[in-house]
Amino acid sequence: MVSSSTTISASYSSKRSRSPEPAAQKKITLKVKTQQDGGEDVYKIGKNAHLKKLMDAYCVKRNIERKTIRFIYNGKELKPRNTPAQLNMEEDDLIDIVTDQGGG
Repeated sequence: MVSSSTTISASYSSKRSRSPEPAAQKKITLKVKTQQDGGEDVYKIGKNAHLKKLMDAYCVKRNIERKTIRFIYNGKELKPRNTPAQLNMEEDDLIDIVTDQGGG
């Protein structure tokens, strides 16, 4: 039986390749936690993929507009073009969601 959280990916490599998975295709699991309800979502993303993919997937899943929230990692706001590799993210690292407050 296959678990629903299992990610299956196919890769094509030559017979000369000795590593099972090239570094460019390595994936890590990141957790996204909301401050309001404490809900936590889990995403698997490539180490060199732009975090925009994760941000967009989160917004679609939660049915919210991207510009109404901020993604925070280690106290700093994430930019869509950041990658997990650039930020030295590791397996099961936590990204916090902060809702922008309107007003003034």
